[in-house]
Amino acid sequence: MPRVLTEGAVLQCSHGGQTRLTAGEPTLTVQGHGVVTAGAEVGFRFGAADLPVPGMLTPCPVRTPDGSSPLPCTIAAPATPAGLSTKLTAGGKPVLLDTATGITVSSPAPGNWSVADAGQSTLEAI
Repeated sequence: MPRVLTEGAVLQCSHGGQTRLTAGEPTLTVQGHGVVTAGAEVGFRFGAADLPVPGMLTPCPVRTPDGSSPLPCTIAAPATPAGLSTKLTAGGKPVLLDTATGITVSSPAPGNWSVADAGQSTLEAI
């Protein structure tokens, strides 16, 4: 059964960038960390070596076509339905599961993101 994402979960872009989520929904917590709800991922940036973001573990290496500037992945749209719980909500929104995936904006072509670590191993949901 999929695990629920919490603050501290690690997302990964298709270029290898990894960033730890630094916020969660405080109305439902697991081991003291707020769960992550649907839509919270939109606009999330992975960061680059010369453009770090909070929680960045591994920078996204994507750069502008001429290589002069970083252009790290940004999550462009909500997670696909397979990554949302159909039974568990927080703040009126479905929670994200470790099966969540989606599309990122990057150049020269869009990429995708997935969950590398749910941030906890206690709470599972469907």
